Order: sequence, then structure tokens, then C-alpha cells
Amino acid sequence: ATIKRTDDFDEIIENIDIGGPAMVRSAAKNHASVLILTDAKDYGLTLEKLQNNSVDLEFRRYLMIKAYEHTASYDSMIANYMNDRFNGGFGASRFIAGKKVFDCRYGENPHQKGAVYEYDDFISKNFKVLKGEASFNNMTDLNSAVAIASAFGNAPAVVICKHGNPCGFAIKENLLESYKAALKCDPISAFGGVVAINGKLTKELALAMKEVFTEVIIAASVEPEALEAYSDKKRTKIFSHESEFLLASTESFNYKAIDGGFVFQERDKVSDDEVANAKLMSKKSANEAELNDLKIAWKIAALTKSNCVAYVKNGALVAIGMGMTSRVDAARAAVAKANDMGLDLTGCALASEAFFPFRDSIDIAAKVGVKNVIQPGGSIRDDEVIAACDEHGMSLYFTGIRHFWH
Repeated sequence: ATIKRTDDFDEIIENIDIGGPAMVRSAAKNHASVLILTDAKDYGLTLEKLQNNSVDLEFRRYLMIKAYEHTASYDSMIANYMNDRFNGGFGASRFIAGKKVFDCRYGENPHQKGAVYEYDDFISKNFKVLKGEASFNNMTDLNSAVAIASAFGNAPAVVICKHGNPCGFAIKENLLESYKAALKCDPISAFGGVVAINGKLTKELALAMKEVFTEVIIAASVEPEALEAYSDKKRTKIFSHESEFLLASTESFNYKAIDGGFVFQERDKVSDDEVANAKLMSKKSANEAELNDLKIAWKIAALTKSNCVAYVKNGALVAIGMGMTSRVDAARAAVAKANDMGLDLTGCALASEAFFPFRDSIDIAAKVGVKNVIQPGGSIRDDEVIAACDEHGMSLYFTGIRHFWH
């Protein structure tokens, strides 16, 4: 509470508790003779057990473990804060402390256990279960979908994700039109997928979405009539943020588990200014509508697994290749899927989250009618890529910022 209120270091130091944690730890150590309460949610249960004379060793151990979790979390918060303030977040130790929000049905597979934990209170405050039980895979897919949808502020964005990757996206005049446009990108992959709605799930939108099986829906808010419309769809899960638009946390760091530990980093963020400040490298420039498509494509590419390319036309994702071992393969895969869907890519924008190492992806894009390209730049063959765009009459912008996501 203190570090949220002030940056005055003397006041922060003064508010570090000494006696409280010491007494909690000593009482926990002596749990065979003492009941140590560190969670107000346990008051009622403790009173009931005292009144019924049913306090046993198992209950004492339950309270003891919660006490040590409490002091450990408190000390880790202090240590992390000090490293954030004085060591740029990368001190000799880094602590990851989370409080369980709920158990998942199971982990990535039925033989694995899983649960959702939160650092502060972001999930418990903003993730409301309206229908169904969230699985481990649901939560990771939701994380990807919400990251993309919330990146567009208050725009009526709709994202369709499958296995953590977008397979549909659109921003149209309203959420219903956005959903219809997003679905056109890859309706096959959308089956059994996750849909994030940057606004209210209405009955009208719910009825349109029911035509395709969706496993998980998350919306900023949900009308009761929309929830009722899905009452006969037992397998569809619905969650909300109970807000006007979808929310993303403000965590400044993230990490990934590796064998024996984890790698820790500053969190990547995509700024609206990256396209606005991008440098025109070609003879041709993009008009206002084309720049808007470039902005959408750029954000989608930045928030999609590498290697990836995203094709956007008239505010909607029309093709995407992701998670490939080469960028040209991502370009080929995206075009092949678009051809299978019968989608016209003529005049669309193409974004790559990292530089094109060769002109081959540009040549593929030219064959399907791409008119505008955005990428970070920085390849030793940038001149060849620029020349290819000029040769094909495309605009080309360099942002100077790479957004790998592995």
C-alpha cells in the first residue's frame, strides 16, 4: 500500500514491518499450541471449529502453511521492490510469488495438475466466471487473445485465437460486424477456439456466434440475455472483465520457465507511436486507410509467436503465418491458407515482427497483391528488400523495433 501511495524512500523504509512478520513466523513455528490467523477469510471457519471443539493438527498445519506463505510473499515483495528501484529489476535474486485464484480442471493434459495464481489482485478483481470452468489451456489462450484485443484501446476489436495464436481479427463499425469479418480469416481454425470481445457481448452478437462452436468467450461485459442465449451450449465457457473494455495488466516484467529455472525480462510493449514514427523506405507511401491497416497488422504481428507475418485488409486480418522456423515459410503458409479460404489479398498490408532477411517474402507478397509492408528493418540485405518493394510498387516502412515472441 505504501509503495502505491508514495515514492519517498524514507517513508517506504519506515513502513516495512519488523515485529509483525516475526510474531507471525514464531506463532507458525509453534502451531501445535497456537492458531495463527493471517487471512480474514479463515475467521469464520476458525470460530466454528473452536465452538465445536474440532480444531485438529491438520487444521493447525493449514493455518501454519498460510502464515509462512504470507510472510514469504511479504519479504519477496520487499526484495523485488528494492531490486526494481536500485538494480533495474535484475538483482542477485528474483522472487515469483503468487496467490492462488482457482484450480484448473487440469493442466495442459489430463494427467497434469494446474492452477491460476496472481501476483497482486488483477485476476481476482477483473476475471469473472459467468459460465463454465476455465482450464489451463483456456487461460493461456485467453491471455493471448486479450493481449491483442486490449492493444486497440476502445476500438470495437474482436479476436479469435486457437492454441495461443490469432486466426481471426477485425475492427469494423461495431462488434457484430467485427466478429463476422474476423471469422472469415480462418473459420476452420475458429471452430473450438477462443474469442475476445473488446466491449459488450450482446444477445444479437451471441446469437451470431452460436453458429460456430466456440469453446471460450471473454468480453469486457456480458448482457444477461447473451448469457441466456448460450444456456443450451454446455461446452461453451463465458468470462468477463466487468468493465467497458478488455483490460491488460500493467506488469513491467515477465518470465518463462526453462529446465532448472527461468529466464526473466522486461515485458515487451507495442506502442501506437511505432507506426506513426516509422520511417518510409520506399518511393511509394501509404495513404491514411493503408496506414491504419499497417498499424493493425503491426500490432498483431508483435503479439503473435515468431516467426510470423500478418496480412490485414480494410481493418481485418485476412491471412497469418505464425510460429514458423523461417519467415518465408510463414509468408507461404499465410498465403496458402488465404487461398484455401478464397480470400482476396489484393491491396492488403503486410507486417513482420522482425526483419525480412531476404526479398523472397516480398516477392510472395507481390504475387498476391500486397501494397504496403511494415517491418523493423536491420538486415544486411535491407537494400534488396527495399529494391524489391520499389520494383513491385509497394510502400515499405521500418519501425526500428523488433518484437520477437518465442
